[in-house]
Amino acid sequence: MTTKDDQKNTDDAAPLDSDRLARLVASLLLSRKAEDVVILKMDEVLPLTDYFVIATGGNSRHVRALKDVVERGLKGRKILQLNRTPKEAKSWVLLDYGDFVVHLFQPEAREFYDLENLWGDAETVPLTDLPDVPPDDYDPMA
Repeated sequence: MTTKDDQKNTDDAAPLDSDRLARLVASLLLSRKAEDVVILKMDEVLPLTDYFVIATGGNSRHVRALKDVVERGLKGRKILQLNRTPKEAKSWVLLDYGDFVVHLFQPEAREFYDLENLWGDAETVPLTDLPDVPPDDYDPMA
């Protein structure tokens, strides 16, 4: 996990490791009606990252809203984003946080790129024990 404050998160009692962060992202996405949310454990098949979090938005506006909820939700927890696709990207948005990477797709792009099949050797993490995201956790006007 990469944070702005010496790799620590002072908001929660327990440190936010990559597993907890991937689950937090899944919870944030589900709170904004993302479809087909999947977490892939990548550390055994791709040494560059621990997790992929993959989700679908119904259209470009929905994908942008999903991107916004992830970015704001993690920025509020002082989780540093390393890279992302350009703002013009509409069918596939990638948010790189180092220990985990978020892939947000429109349905056609998700079907075309089929990351779950491409990385079929990766373990799919069950969407259990997801953290609750308070309704005020994301302020669209912020």
